[in-house]
Amino acid sequence: MKHDLNAYYAELRRRSLRQLEARQRECAALDPAFSALQTKRSRVLFMPAQGAKLTLSTIRLEEEALLKKHGLPRDYLQPAYVCPLCRDTGLVGEPVQRKCACRLKLEQQFRAEAARINDRETFEGFRPDIYPDDVSLQNGRKIMAFCQKYADTLPSPKIPQLFLYGQAGRGKSFMGNAIAARAIERGIDSLRLTAYRMTEEVMAGFSGNASPLPRFTQVPLLVLDDLGTEPMIPNVTAESLFAIADQRSSARLATVYISNLTREELRDRYGDRIASRITDAAITKEICFAGASLRSRIEDGR
Repeated sequence: MKHDLNAYYAELRRRSLRQLEARQRECAALDPAFSALQTKRSRVLFMPAQGAKLTLSTIRLEEEALLKKHGLPRDYLQPAYVCPLCRDTGLVGEPVQRKCACRLKLEQQFRAEAARINDRETFEGFRPDIYPDDVSLQNGRKIMAFCQKYADTLPSPKIPQLFLYGQAGRGKSFMGNAIAARAIERGIDSLRLTAYRMTEEVMAGFSGNASPLPRFTQVPLLVLDDLGTEPMIPNVTAESLFAIADQRSSARLATVYISNLTREELRDRYGDRIASRITDAAITKEICFAGASLRSRIEDGR
């Protein structure tokens, strides 16, 4: 994961300490009795455990009385943790530690950012009202049920590849995003991007003398959208796509290809060696999105 969560939590604790020290100085300037209590507290470190516990309890009561006297909150001189449960360490439990809920939430958020997930396009956001008739709705629900099952069996679904195809506006991208969103919820690293963006990143990586391909070939779930709209750059587009499709299909890594192109049009554009890996019947489920466009109905709020 790109984000260093250990550094993040360390900075939270430093920030909390700076805030606490500032409040201690403020209180010391307000009443010398606060300084006297701080001196008492520092001596506790050299006391036996039982005596230290009793002394700290007494100090705390005296401190609360002083805070009340000056109209300050009872916890004014306590560390202000962002997460009181783990005290900004990201870990809970003794003696065996586990990730705190706050850390799990951050990991999910960072995965979603890295995967470029649209948080509005999820299985929970499926809208039956945008379908023009019962037949279309039944087909949409059938496709969603299959895609949900696929997402829930990641990172190793029985059929590792999906090829979602059909004309624009039929809901292909929605399903691809929903699969990636469910994967992120389950803690599975994912990457969702268009073929155009992939080509841009491949070009940028090569110009920087570093191969960008491992990012696409090794991520547990890759959702490659708008396949067929990217520019065909000589010695780049087809070669990169082949390397990605070949390595992922050989490793049976979960991959969702989304395109307006049919299997035959895919072969015409990229050639048989690429098309055969994307639509290999042994490892790929092809799903056709047919019917009327749903995009205008969504935009119109219907």
